[in-house]
Amino acid sequence: MKLQITEIQAVSILTPQKVGSISSGYDFSLNPYAGCAFACSYCYVPKFPNKRHESSNWGKWIEVKINAAELIRKDRHKVFGSRIFFSSATDPYQYIELQYRLTRKCLQELLLYQPKKLTMHTRSHLILQDIELLKKFGHRLQVGVSFPTDNDNIRAEFEPNAPSIKRRLQLIEALSNAGIKVYASISPLLPCSVENLVAMIKPYVKTAWVDQMNWLEVNRSPDLLQKYAEFFDKKNYQQKIIALEKALPSSLN
Repeated sequence: MKLQITEIQAVSILTPQKVGSISSGYDFSLNPYAGCAFACSYCYVPKFPNKRHESSNWGKWIEVKINAAELIRKDRHKVFGSRIFFSSATDPYQYIELQYRLTRKCLQELLLYQPKKLTMHTRSHLILQDIELLKKFGHRLQVGVSFPTDNDNIRAEFEPNAPSIKRRLQLIEALSNAGIKVYASISPLLPCSVENLVAMIKPYVKTAWVDQMNWLEVNRSPDLLQKYAEFFDKKNYQQKIIALEKALPSSLN
């Protein structure tokens, strides 16, 4: 199925965070796109209804909020002094960003209105094209990079269209060298060697957001859960989660 791309005029772009995993640390989430072509099989977003798209088609459609930057400008009074998570329900640097540059335009607007805290979240090396812009946010910015496994074969099974682990290593190294605070998003933890994963990323990150495989009802690859059933065994899985949390303290404080 060809990727379906639709340009839309969004009603709002800053979504208040009142419940959920990021609500204690953020006032708003910001998603310049709806849908995500990286097609991660474990993504929780299909759990939430979309009137225009079936959850089974996740990864096959993107809605481009072409007025995203204008909406930030309109709601600039909300941005000042706020804490913003960018993005919670899509990857802001999926490859369509090369065409639309919505994420870049949104960052340019946010920079004008001084949020207190800005967290970017991605699994894509395309963020490096905006590194000079990101540096202008100074201490207010941190970047979370998805690192659910150390094994690119595993990555390819669960995240078929996403950038490789090698690319992500290059990404966290470049961010770290640029003086940008970066953390690892190990969410969810996928089959891996925990020791090797920690050794791989610890030179560049000091903290992590660690979480388990949730929302199994919308997981689009139950065969993978069966294939790696031993890794996902509840007791074994929790031990690995605990080991990661000891090696890389939480980034959510």
